[in-house]
Amino acid sequence: MSILYTNCPMSDKVKVAVYLDPELNDFLEENKGEELKKSQFIRTILRKEMRIKQKKVKPTVTTVNDPFSFYTITADLIPDDLKDYSELLIEWWPIRKKKGGSCTTSVAERIFKTLRSFPSQDRKEALEKAISNGWKDIFPLKKGYKPEEPKNNHPAARVFTARGGFEL
Repeated sequence: MSILYTNCPMSDKVKVAVYLDPELNDFLEENKGEELKKSQFIRTILRKEMRIKQKKVKPTVTTVNDPFSFYTITADLIPDDLKDYSELLIEWWPIRKKKGGSCTTSVAERIFKTLRSFPSQDRKEALEKAISNGWKDIFPLKKGYKPEEPKNNHPAARVFTARGGFEL
């Protein structure tokens, strides 16, 4: 197999002439299908290979200087207004990291902001639920999901007795 390259003066594309051995040509004919030309099939193969290579090379960003990137955090990283919940936050952080949650300073600030948005009496319970359920985020508590039972004033609820007539 030999290849000849030439630049196209009208565009930024490169023209490639490929000379194939007979067995490569036979393989190409058998696998390209009737709807594709040889050149289209070769471009398809090249694009597929490019996608495979791009998936393999993922840029890895390590934040060594970020104190929140580790599995454990310390109480000194927790803001003063949330110190009451530091034990729960320290216990929950490894769960979040293990579940694949992003652990960076900016994410920690978002979590602290979310905690501050909860009423102070709900913060502890929200963290406890996140720990016990293995959540990688904290959520506001759902209040009043059960409606109050209505009083039974329906006429069918009355009972007739010989002494008192209809009674509730």
